[in-house]
Amino acid sequence: MVEATENISPPVIRRITKELGNLKAQPPEGIRVLMNELNVCDVQAWISGPEGTPYEGGYFKVKVIFGTDFPTAPPKCIFITKIFHPNVSKSGEVCVDTLKRDWNKEFGIEHILLTIKCLLIVPNPESALNDDAGKLLLDSYDDYAKRARMMTGIHAQCKPAVFSNNSVTTTTSPSSTSGTNAASTISTSSPPQKIVSIQTKSPSTTTPTSSYTPLVTPLAVSKSKNESEAVGNVKKNVTSLTSDNSNLSVTPKKRSGDKKLDKKQADKKRSLKRL
Repeated sequence: MVEATENISPPVIRRITKELGNLKAQPPEGIRVLMNELNVCDVQAWISGPEGTPYEGGYFKVKVIFGTDFPTAPPKCIFITKIFHPNVSKSGEVCVDTLKRDWNKEFGIEHILLTIKCLLIVPNPESALNDDAGKLLLDSYDDYAKRARMMTGIHAQCKPAVFSNNSVTTTTSPSSTSGTNAASTISTSSPPQKIVSIQTKSPSTTTPTSSYTPLVTPLAVSKSKNESEAVGNVKKNVTSLTSDNSNLSVTPKKRSGDKKLDKKQADKKRSLKRL
């Protein structure tokens, strides 16, 4: 929730809240505001160093302080990031005509931040708060730029996350992001489910190959043993029957021979009697 301060009237708070919302939705080039939901009057912003200046490649944090007489009187602006600039004191206070005699109560937060950014492009040594920077700028711009560039490299090289987040948000919309995430979730999760289902079903559905050898159980061994014994018994029975048949076939032959001998003896006796 937004915490209203006793020193600032509700209409001013509503105005600041609206301006911060617009700056958050459509930030100016090279400027990003930081919103404090607990205290809307705590306004801070990041300003990127303009190209072609000694501050190029740097990121400077600025704080805007509103007084009880705002917007009749201009707010105060302070550089939190250290900078070597004629119009910025060593404590970070900014001196610019827009925030002094040229102030207009119609100026908003965006106008203030754009004025500070322009001050990085065109410094004004005539109203310097940093005497060393102002004198060096008047004597030798190259020396001044070298000193300012060195300070930028030491204190302002860390790129704030707000610049990266905004660049990502402008290139992709929430709907496309969610669609991409959903597609990636489906593409990564569905194939493993299919593979698992195939692997769990394949062992039960596959048929044994030709190299499969059945398990020999004791019951099968006893069964085969009984069968072999039965076959052996049958062979014995066949052999005995064969021998019996051979005996039967020989016996009648012997009896018929005996009958012939008896008949010959009988005829011989008869012939002897006749003599």
